Amino acid sequence: MLRFSLYRMVVLLCVAIIFYTMYRWCQILFGRGEPDGGRRFQHTCNMTELYRHELERLFERVHRLLVQHGLTHFLCYGTLWGQIRMAKMLPWREKAEFCVLNEELMRHEEARFIRNFYASELQIHYLHSEGIYRIFAKESILLQAPPYVELVVFQLDEAQAMYKRIGWKRRLLPPHCDWTPSLECFPINLLQGALPKRPLGQLHYTVPMGGIELQKYHYPDNWWKDVKVRNCNLH
Repeated sequence: MLRFSLYRMVVLLCVAIIFYTMYRWCQILFGRGEPDGGRRFQHTCNMTELYRHELERLFERVHRLLVQHGLTHFLCYGTLWGQIRMAKMLPWREKAEFCVLNEELMRHEEARFIRNFYASELQIHYLHSEGIYRIFAKESILLQAPPYVELVVFQLDEAQAMYKRIGWKRRLLPPHCDWTPSLECFPINLLQGALPKRPLGQLHYTVPMGGIELQKYHYPDNWWKDVKVRNCNLH
């Protein structure tokens, strides 16, 4: 009969931790470990009109606060798809995104930055592993799974002339954009010059240069595809 001593149990536990760490490392390295499905862009159309209206109002409130702080912020990820495809929020999305620049955030005292959101009746917390600020409305009328806005933070890498995602889990990986897809890099020229503004709902928001160019970097496997979603009226 096999006896399990304390020593053997510790060894097995260490081996399991090592294998799990390697598995997660591979997920992150190849861009498949993102909480929202990474670069895949497939969802079902299951958000109500009330949900979308509340998301749009929250997005506008966050926009106005970022303007007050003088922070560059632009549409990206699924929110940029909404602007490109139909000039409003896609009807199946549970969140909206602004991309922001770390070098600008560093010029602000973080405690004061966060207090300003709380003073505006918004909840905000930072996900250190992902490099994301997640924002909710305190007075949301949707008690379960309310909409939220994410500020996705990018850092300029001057040596590569690229912007790349931050977050501690990415600091463990090779820093070169060509080797680490999960850095979600894009070239500096997409943010150079006076950035254009495009309609999204009732307001106009800043977008990166080149229209769809940013999506070619964040959705390299399917940016050219027109995603068909069942039971959705996209007009």
